Amino acid sequence: MRIAGVLLVCVAFLLVLPLGCSSSSSTVCCTVSESNQTLCLCGTEATDGVVCTSSASGSSCSISCVQGGVTQSISGSTTASCNNTVPPDGGTSVSFDGGSGGNCGYTGGTCCTSGTPCQTGCCDPQTRTCLFSGEQCSGGSSVCSGTTCQPCGGTGQACCPGEQCNNGCCDNQSGTSSGQCIASGQACATVGIQRVCTSGSDICQPCGSSGEPCCAGDQCSDATTVCKPLGTSTECTSCGSSGEPCCTQGTPCVTGTCNGTTCP
Repeated sequence: MRIAGVLLVCVAFLLVLPLGCSSSSSTVCCTVSESNQTLCLCGTEATDGVVCTSSASGSSCSISCVQGGVTQSISGSTTASCNNTVPPDGGTSVSFDGGSGGNCGYTGGTCCTSGTPCQTGCCDPQTRTCLFSGEQCSGGSSVCSGTTCQPCGGTGQACCPGEQCNNGCCDNQSGTSSGQCIASGQACATVGIQRVCTSGSDICQPCGSSGEPCCAGDQCSDATTVCKPLGTSTECTSCGSSGEPCCTQGTPCVTGTCNGTTCP
């Protein structure tokens, strides 16, 4: 991790912050040390699209840098003011190598060549860069799912970034980090209730009750409802009473005999 140079190796931030920031009565100063180098920051510094801010809680503090919605932090100790010294090379920056054993293996950084390639997420096989789970891999047709880049968008495959599928629905409750693409009419993961991918929808819908889409296999959960075509989809509708469709579960009609499709 490099701050006040400042390159956060963990997330590939590039930022130059001046050393020797002065403190104020309303701003906390934070000193962080790593690899025998020290940086002190008071308040907020920003340059080249990267914003670094010091914050504290009691005697503990951290310096956090944000770029493109990604945040990386290192912890340190609070101090009354900053009194940074010029590095031995005479420059105006201090560098930090984040992580154990160097700067590889962190999201946005280079994959490690030995041991685990990335601390979390996947190693993009083309760019050899660590990606976070759900991030698009090189080529645009695969996504980081679990610890590997997998094809995305097709039925049974991981959802592409933004919960997108070529057809059908993205089941974001499938138990996988990036979700799974489900074909129209097929069952989605049950999350307390049954769900189905309906025609023309890109998300899984609750199913089986009256007024809801029919579950996979044109099934309804209540004996007093029956699956009935509705446009390009199907819907569970009330059955058994006079003028309603005959029920397919239990007694077809409350009174009288089903005349084939409708109760008398």
